[in-house]
Amino acid sequence: MKKIVLLIISIIFCVSFLKADKYALIIAIGEYDQELTGWYPISAGNDVPLIERTLLDLGFPENNIMYLKDQDATKQGIESALAELYSKVSHGDQVVIHYSGHGHQIFDDNGDEIDGLDEALVCFDAPMEMYEGYTGEKHFRDDELGDWVAKFRIKLGANGHILLFLDSCHSGTGTRGSAKVRGGAPALVPAGWKPKNVEADDKVGFGISDKKAIASRGVSTNDLAKFVVFSGASANELNYETFDDENNAVGSLSYCLFKSFCQMKEGDTYRQVFSRIMAEMATKAPHQNPAIEGDIDYTVFGGDFYPQAGYFNLTSTKTDSLVEINGGRLSGINPGSIIVFVEQGTSNLNENTPIINSGKVLQTNNFFSQIRLDNKMKFDNNQSAWAFVKTRTFTDQKLKVQIDDVMDADVKENLLTEIQKSNFVEITDDNPEIFLSYKKTRGAKVIGITNAHFDTELNKISNSNTESLNSDVVSTLNNYIQGKVIKDLDYYNKKYDVVMELIPVKAKVYEDGNFDILEFYDANSILVNDVPEYNEDMMALIKVTNHGTHKSYFNIIDIQPDGFINPVIPTVNDIDGREYVLEPGETAILKNTLVMFGPPYGNEMFKLIAGDKPFNLSNTITGHGNKTRGDSSNIFEAALQIGQTGTNTRGAKTVSSKTREDKISTYEYTFKIVE
Repeated sequence: MKKIVLLIISIIFCVSFLKADKYALIIAIGEYDQELTGWYPISAGNDVPLIERTLLDLGFPENNIMYLKDQDATKQGIESALAELYSKVSHGDQVVIHYSGHGHQIFDDNGDEIDGLDEALVCFDAPMEMYEGYTGEKHFRDDELGDWVAKFRIKLGANGHILLFLDSCHSGTGTRGSAKVRGGAPALVPAGWKPKNVEADDKVGFGISDKKAIASRGVSTNDLAKFVVFSGASANELNYETFDDENNAVGSLSYCLFKSFCQMKEGDTYRQVFSRIMAEMATKAPHQNPAIEGDIDYTVFGGDFYPQAGYFNLTSTKTDSLVEINGGRLSGINPGSIIVFVEQGTSNLNENTPIINSGKVLQTNNFFSQIRLDNKMKFDNNQSAWAFVKTRTFTDQKLKVQIDDVMDADVKENLLTEIQKSNFVEITDDNPEIFLSYKKTRGAKVIGITNAHFDTELNKISNSNTESLNSDVVSTLNNYIQGKVIKDLDYYNKKYDVVMELIPVKAKVYEDGNFDILEFYDANSILVNDVPEYNEDMMALIKVTNHGTHKSYFNIIDIQPDGFINPVIPTVNDIDGREYVLEPGETAILKNTLVMFGPPYGNEMFKLIAGDKPFNLSNTITGHGNKTRGDSSNIFEAALQIGQTGTNTRGAKTVSSKTREDKISTYEYTFKIVE
């Protein structure tokens, strides 16, 4: 009898676990009372059929779609609707929350924003202009939305998904606006207002963040639902209305969501859907940049994770024979590199990938490359294709590599074929820098990659498939030489003079990856012969300061003692890196970015590269095996968090940039890791 009962319980559990319902809430505020609030009416009501159709096509039952419109969408009305939606969902369910309406920046009330401004949804009765005594109670702040996201992620659990669609101005950080602008009013601040805690160490980033709310509930990140935000515009942009196929005014994101999900194929990731949104927006709303953040490389409402290989976007398609992409010398692209163009949304390049066109790089600067196409064609717009590097060239240096004599002939032949494609490796037995060892174990073939000068193993790659094995080897060699190129970069430009330092701290790290800073230490206390020394028991935060005269975007690259490079910020999920920016005189402490130290020991370098445009080098920095630090030593996962203003002297020798194209400045922070 006991066995039967247990069997019944098991069956009930499995059925409940596999059952996943879909629920949605559509919030659309278009009929604002301009006399009452100052906000003019917009066409948010026309978005509803588009989003409704999208949801129905995605399998959402009609009865599970809730609607909140116009006068019902006050602050209290939105909170009540979210509470009702929350009461309906269970573990493993899939949830979509869509907002169409005005967006507004409003004074920050808790000191957690870089610029002192919260992004907010403009509820039906929220004012456009400040009046005495108003505290923001009619606006729905990004912090409040973040709290709700946290509650949903916890209740939905690891098998659930929650998506936010935000069709409003300033939505890139959690808040629409010739075409009507959904938002666009000046920031709502009291008279004489100054950002709260502008010089406090605990001033943090911006946008919808559920991290604090989740941490306060003591929930492991492994138990949370997947979370993705699609935003109609970046944080500093307006969001314009456009027209649908029947010439009705609609929100640009709502329209492009509808068109893009209609084209979705089975197994598509959120990133791939977003690439189609970008292509649609390039035509319907060319003056704004939609944004995406979260678990973007998971399949839509699925649990499969597909890492995205590095790719580049077109930046100029003015002729049918010459195009430009947003990758240059800093990304390991030099004259002679071979570039292939494929369908946007392609996760990686392989022998079965359909090629739209290809070409050879004619000239490069640090950030861009000009390519002559092999076959003349006119791309429709800059979102028509993605560019992958098929063959890299490092014109100013070759990597000398020696191959183990015991390597199987077929493996060696295939490896040499792969290396010949790379064009930056020289096979030699005379003073090699890299030695490739070889052995077999349990049916797998193993190639060890060792720095021959220091007898340090850089990586060990194991695979039973010869082609995959050798492809990973060449990828590792590419990472190594790219690190050498980046390490040798040396520019100084007073306009973009951004420097960095590490601040030693004591922190408590929890199993779920969250941490608390317990104490700050004097940076001078760790100096040995003027060089900071860290051991495996120590931790640090990153502090960046803009001493330049212009707004500066920056990347930070970690160059290990063994020559490997790791992206610090931005990460691959940051898309274009536009949030990593400092105004002149501004200082930021990356308070959710904890640096931990471990092997390999020796002199390590953080290379900071600053310039006049947003960029993201992480897409082109290759991942590489278990021998690198990985998450155990470098936890780089948060947005900027501003800190106490300070100064730092430039320690690295610099030279002036000699060409107009090099609107960059570099800074090297060198430290030593000891046992």
